[in-house]
Amino acid sequence: MSEEVDQRVLLPTNVRPTHYALTITPDLVNFTFKGSEVVNLNINENTSVITLHANDIEIRSAKLVSLALKTSQSHRAVNITRNPDKHTVTLTFPQELAAKTTATLHIEYTGILNDKMLGFYRSSYKDHDGKTKYMASTQFEATEARRAFPSWDEPAIKATFDITLIVPSDTTALSNMNVVSEARLGDGKKEVKFARTPIMSTYLVAFIVGDLGYVESSTTGKHNNGKPVLVRVYAPKGEEKHGEFALGIAKDVLEYFAEVFGIPYPLPKCDMVAIPDFEAGAMENWGLITYRTTAILFDPKASDAKFKHRIAYTVSHELAHQWFGNLVTMEWWTHLWLNEGFATWVGYLAVDKLFPDWEIWNQYVTDGFQRGLQLDSLRSAHPIEVPVNDSSEIHQIFDAISYYKGANVIRMLSTFLGEKVFLSGVKRYLMRHKFSNASTNDLWKALTEESGNDVSKFMTLWTKMPGHPVLTVDEIENTLRIRQCRFLSSGVASPEEDNTIWWVPLGVDLGPSDPQNEIRSVVLTQKEMTLVLPEKYEFYQLNARKTGVFRVNYSPERLFKLGQAVKKGLLETSDRIGIMADAGALAASGYGKTSGLLSFIKEFENEDQYLVWCEINSRLSGLLNVWFEQPEPIYQGLLKFQRQLVSKLVTKLGWEYPESDDYLTTMLRTLLIRMAGRADDPETVREAHRRFHAFTKKNEESALHPNIRGVVFEIVLSHGGGNEEYDSILKYYSESRAADQKVVALTGLGFAQSDILIQRALKFSTSEDVRNQDIIYAFAGLQTNRKARRALWNYIKENWYLIHERYSKSLALFEHIIKFGIELFASEDDVKDVEKFFSNKNCKEFERPLQQSIENIRANAAWIERDSKDVKDWLKANGYLQ
Repeated sequence: MSEEVDQRVLLPTNVRPTHYALTITPDLVNFTFKGSEVVNLNINENTSVITLHANDIEIRSAKLVSLALKTSQSHRAVNITRNPDKHTVTLTFPQELAAKTTATLHIEYTGILNDKMLGFYRSSYKDHDGKTKYMASTQFEATEARRAFPSWDEPAIKATFDITLIVPSDTTALSNMNVVSEARLGDGKKEVKFARTPIMSTYLVAFIVGDLGYVESSTTGKHNNGKPVLVRVYAPKGEEKHGEFALGIAKDVLEYFAEVFGIPYPLPKCDMVAIPDFEAGAMENWGLITYRTTAILFDPKASDAKFKHRIAYTVSHELAHQWFGNLVTMEWWTHLWLNEGFATWVGYLAVDKLFPDWEIWNQYVTDGFQRGLQLDSLRSAHPIEVPVNDSSEIHQIFDAISYYKGANVIRMLSTFLGEKVFLSGVKRYLMRHKFSNASTNDLWKALTEESGNDVSKFMTLWTKMPGHPVLTVDEIENTLRIRQCRFLSSGVASPEEDNTIWWVPLGVDLGPSDPQNEIRSVVLTQKEMTLVLPEKYEFYQLNARKTGVFRVNYSPERLFKLGQAVKKGLLETSDRIGIMADAGALAASGYGKTSGLLSFIKEFENEDQYLVWCEINSRLSGLLNVWFEQPEPIYQGLLKFQRQLVSKLVTKLGWEYPESDDYLTTMLRTLLIRMAGRADDPETVREAHRRFHAFTKKNEESALHPNIRGVVFEIVLSHGGGNEEYDSILKYYSESRAADQKVVALTGLGFAQSDILIQRALKFSTSEDVRNQDIIYAFAGLQTNRKARRALWNYIKENWYLIHERYSKSLALFEHIIKFGIELFASEDDVKDVEKFFSNKNCKEFERPLQQSIENIRANAAWIERDSKDVKDWLKANGYLQ
């Protein structure tokens, strides 16, 4: 056994469960629940002691029945010892159980339907009459099943489950499997029994009780052994009709994955449920997937089009988990990326299949690909396969490295092997390990067998080591000298940090005039290499289509030539995005100059592709965020540059959203109006105020299309909006029934400019009128608002006890709160302030995101120190600074 495994805090192996029979009775008035369970056990060693997981539940009684004992009578536990720190309970029985026998463990217990969005918890909402109603739902990943029933709550300890719910007779009860019986019990209760589950991990168990409606459809069953799968979207009654878009996605994606993976969807039904209070985006419980409402409900009349993409991708991601994660489960949380990295990649694959006009892989280059690289460029980054020894560490790796760097690596590998070969290897992996557990090496083995390449040999460093390379390219005539070293966002890596030599597929492109007209598969396997180019070529670039996980550091002269190729229309969309992203990251880290980035962006004055503009916006926003406290003429000069870039296009596209527009044009219009507003474009600001007045004062709903409402809220509050405008947006937030419109209004409130309104927005963000899960949207607006950024951090410090008490149980949420509060600062004084504040606090459960945020501050400060004069000189030379 490896040293890594030895250090894991695991349950004893003396007994193992094979089956749970669970009966749960929730009380939606007093917010408690009663539970009873019978667990079938295999006894592996002679023992009289059983230790299992239990957290925040009270065990009332425990007894053991075994025919191997001297009598067949049950034996009650003589001692029940709890260990709150380890979330375990140890049961001691009067007689020893013999090895290689079986027993049944009977436990009666009670628990609390908490409001922390984990375990078995309550969620509230208002019905169409304004009455507050409650439902109960579950969130067990990673280690919260133990809050709902005593269990062996580790992913490798799989069992089958018979689940029974005793619930109010006027509610809907759901679980992983289909209902097999329903019986009235009297006292307004009913007993709902569900079919036995396949063998599965505890974190995938789920049950829900509430007043729910649904829309439904079925797959054809073509790739499911001829058996159609019943698909439903549930939501609080009255909202279910907004599940139609997600329902269509789910039906098509289930068919697609059954075909791609070569394995039928293994359950008879697939339910998806909108939960009003939900910490994450969604959770892949087998056969009963739960979602934040904005990730599944779409109102064609009231919703912003951008939520279509979110819904399509999230549904695809969660359905991918039904195979990759549920059918085959990582054997321990170290291999979380197997679940999340693959589901991310294949989720994009499915969306591309359904919506080819969305150019989803180009969107990936500007979104997920960059997120993975950004977090991975920190010294505090962790490997894709990160050793996890204790359950308290698990939540800290549900981050952009596990999801997006994991997906980046899979995308690179699938491109190198070929998508067909790669998916054939995945089929082999799934077939070999279905209904079981697997590790990263198991995937590499299957892909090696399918491709004939020793995948483990060149992929192990990608998953075992943190970081990724930057390739520096020196040119001597037609010969390239290519050298790799670890890329760090805070500056050049030291020799001690730069000790990994990655396997790097270069993806060499010689432009459209290349007689071979193909991307050349050259692989870098050493620290450096030389590459001889043909004597004639139009231009060259590395990492064509941006499938390799690395940055490219070109000389200023080569970057200029690539800018000319952009002007001539010779670069693909993904390449324009990728080269821009590299130039931005290299400028911020000191490999390049910010003036070079600005000059490169200037070449995009005639750009008309939404996804390229997304990257331009990302790089300019990043610069403006870091320069937010630099001398005002410099900041205004940057705004002037952005204003001149976008103003013509805003005029050309206008403010209306004709139905004939395609999705990307729709999104481009919204983005450019936002960019023009943030750059103080006077025409844009005037039009935003005019439309806002018509919308709020004259009730002209058509004045503000749903796609533009959030943008207009931001512009109006950022440019002269006062109490009246703030109150109008607050009223819209309160009255809107569409969850996504509440989100855009809540974010918009954060753009208030006066100190009084900023304080109102801060206090509102933690009020009872804002769901705990939605504080991130309120804080996102406040963080983006240059005037509110310091007030936000001060508010977090002054209200630390309240914030910690209310949000720290939802650790993913809590980590976002910390990052929003500090990560955009840019001085060593800010580092000292942050470190001083946290010096006397227990930071164990958020140490990683805290250190990542501090490192970001230091990187920002170094960027300003290096390039403040460079930016000033460029602005002056180009007429943006008087």
